[in-house]
Amino acid sequence: MTTRERIKHLAESGQYPELLGEFDGDDLTAWLTAELGHPDALDQFHAHGPLKSKAFAPQNILHIVSGNTPHAAIQSLLRGLLLESHNIVKLPSTGIPELSAWIKQLPSEINHLIEVTTTLNDDHWSIANAVIAIGSDATIAAIQQRILPHQTFIPHGHKVSMGIVLEGFAEAADLAAKDISLFNQRGCLSPHAIYVKETQQGDAKSFAQLLAQAMDKFAQAHPPEPLGLSEAGAVRNLRETTRFLAANSDPSELWESNDTLDWTVIYDTSPTLKLSCLNRCVYVKPLPDSLNLSTLGPEARHLSTIALHPFDPTYAETLTNLPAHRICPLGQSQNPSLFWHHDGFAPLTSLISWKDIG
Repeated sequence: MTTRERIKHLAESGQYPELLGEFDGDDLTAWLTAELGHPDALDQFHAHGPLKSKAFAPQNILHIVSGNTPHAAIQSLLRGLLLESHNIVKLPSTGIPELSAWIKQLPSEINHLIEVTTTLNDDHWSIANAVIAIGSDATIAAIQQRILPHQTFIPHGHKVSMGIVLEGFAEAADLAAKDISLFNQRGCLSPHAIYVKETQQGDAKSFAQLLAQAMDKFAQAHPPEPLGLSEAGAVRNLRETTRFLAANSDPSELWESNDTLDWTVIYDTSPTLKLSCLNRCVYVKPLPDSLNLSTLGPEARHLSTIALHPFDPTYAETLTNLPAHRICPLGQSQNPSLFWHHDGFAPLTSLISWKDIG
């Protein structure tokens, strides 16, 4: 099957716009061209300086995916299908219903490239030319022990995201509520804190109140999934801790959903970026004069995405001293472009090898 035929099948198959975004054949062609230099780079040799070069995809890709956010698993598989590799997908024991549904509706010309399993055996490991792993740092470290020298390893470990609001608080609150709430905040692209530029004292606290209203409105339209006992306990503990601090002269302030654990907003004056307990719990903080690893603290080393409002490319460039690999408009945290470099990896090129003539 040629690349153009494969693109046609992928573009015409039922898509998953809420998880993959909307794309057509032209988008897939442009993506391949951007990464490989030519849409037919996998099919024939093309000029490469004084040489002629052809791209070769891995024969077998092992995808070890996490169940916390289905879109990362679907995106990883889409990349393997576009390259026409045989894709072994290791699901968590609980499965990923969204991924399974997407696979079922793929045409037979594409579907046969997929093997799904919940248990890996030695053959899966040995035939993999490339391994893509999504999970906790402990999971990534365990997988890395199995990687052989000839295998390409693409790890996607623990990450955290944040937002920055410079102005336009009312609009920003609605956009931030969406970014925070989608997937119950369990993914790497979910903001854990929103930093607010204060033109006058109290702006961040005012934004926190607006965000609480927006979180409530979003929860009414998109109720969160039920929480397990430990998850519910973590949210209650966070709320009680915040109330205790506020009652003992700490400047923290709490907004919470009435009689439910649907959402929690905490105003916090410390610039330190810290993880929330997930499940739509978020910190709102004044934006410090200088954003760097010293002011944000050690968790900033794991930054994935910074969502900015209003989006200003010039201002975004001032944030490139931070480890985040993606700076995007607020409201788009959970909708990365096909063209994005996931955790800094070019998702197609990082899997490709080349052969040269000349």
